[in-house]
Amino acid sequence: MNLDHGKFIITVDDDIITVKSIGAFNTESAVKSIEELKFVVGSFCQKKFKLLFDHTEYEGATPAVFEEINECNIWLSKQNLVAKAIVITSSINLNILESRTSTKSEKNTKNFDNMQSANDWLQRQ
Repeated sequence: MNLDHGKFIITVDDDIITVKSIGAFNTESAVKSIEELKFVVGSFCQKKFKLLFDHTEYEGATPAVFEEINECNIWLSKQNLVAKAIVITSSINLNILESRTSTKSEKNTKNFDNMQSANDWLQRQ
């Protein structure tokens, strides 16, 4: 029985790792996506990288997911992360994300409402 909800797609283009979130997430799907992200970051072998979180198709998450995100942000803060762009079009989802993730990476993080602006910004970092 498949217990995870929400889908994710992780792609790499040069030094930018893109994580696209689709649907509503529970703990199982969040853990699976974070494990995959850690694997991809590990493949950079300590080289600098940038993150682009595409939440344009993200619908929300259970409360426990935000604890997983907080732990991931702590881990990311110890990696060679140069910049993180978050694209999220729903102001409600953005407010929830910001209020629930107290450990948001302080390293050069910026929110956007479209992918083009986020990509342009990341290219300049």
